[in-house]
Amino acid sequence: MLPVFAYGLEILAPIKYSIHEEEFASVSVKLSQEEIDNGISLEFRIGKDYFMFGMDPERDVYCKSMRIKPGKNVLEVVYTNQDGKQIKKSVEFFRYSILYKESEEPPSKFEEIPFHQKKNEEKCAKCHNMGTQPEDIIPEKPEKSPCYSCHKVLTSRKKVHAPSANWLCTYCHKDVGLSYKRFDTPFPISQVCFSCHEYREKVWMNKKYVHGPTSTGQCNICHNPHSSNNIFFLKKPIFKLCTSCHAEKASGTHVLAGFVFGKSHPTHGRPDPSRPGRELVCSSCHNPHASNYRYMFNNDYTGDRYLCQMCHKK
Repeated sequence: MLPVFAYGLEILAPIKYSIHEEEFASVSVKLSQEEIDNGISLEFRIGKDYFMFGMDPERDVYCKSMRIKPGKNVLEVVYTNQDGKQIKKSVEFFRYSILYKESEEPPSKFEEIPFHQKKNEEKCAKCHNMGTQPEDIIPEKPEKSPCYSCHKVLTSRKKVHAPSANWLCTYCHKDVGLSYKRFDTPFPISQVCFSCHEYREKVWMNKKYVHGPTSTGQCNICHNPHSSNNIFFLKKPIFKLCTSCHAEKASGTHVLAGFVFGKSHPTHGRPDPSRPGRELVCSSCHNPHASNYRYMFNNDYTGDRYLCQMCHKK
């Protein structure tokens, strides 16, 4: 007679119906002792991202950072035992961003649920240091940060923001000492950003016209505070970022018809005459943060022809 196993596979993270903002999610699954003793493999799948573990008799929790898409995501977990029997579990969660149509408005069942709660951390404490690092101390090496083992993927992109590069996580993510949430960042995020970039706050907030994300303090609409593959830690290349909201500027006539390059002034894909080595993009003419001119023109030009003369000298 075959033994009866008490299957207790538990998905610790991501939390069911939780909302995420990063392009990576931490996946964590806990197995029962019977599953550990009789298992062959454990598989994680989120969309096209897939990973398989072999069983380790000394390990009861398996963790992996996985890429997630904007909008609804489903984590599928498959456990296989020595008899070939499989147990499948899944959780649904959502990546929020106004930069993608499919993710700009989460359905009502999704909500912001912080993982760092006492009840969750207790399940991770066997392998992970759940303590808090002082905000003004740079770890001797990244591995010394208690955040590193789960969140190292956030520094894997080409350009890494200084606090992330130095693992000064609690400089921005304050440990507020509450059992039901830790390490939250304030809303709007600008109060954290301007604690370092204070000069920018003085300049931008005293301009006549301030771009929406700047005026509302939501720097992280456009910028990734951890790292990015794009210039200025932007979440998309400049043209694609701007036209995520200003979609009408990506097609049709821009500025004037019958321009030398066709029916519209070029907005990308050509060299920028005013900034050698850079591509012509929206920010060649427009300041993405603030300006004293109503069209958010660079250099506070108060007349269109002065802006044109940045490139068209004759």
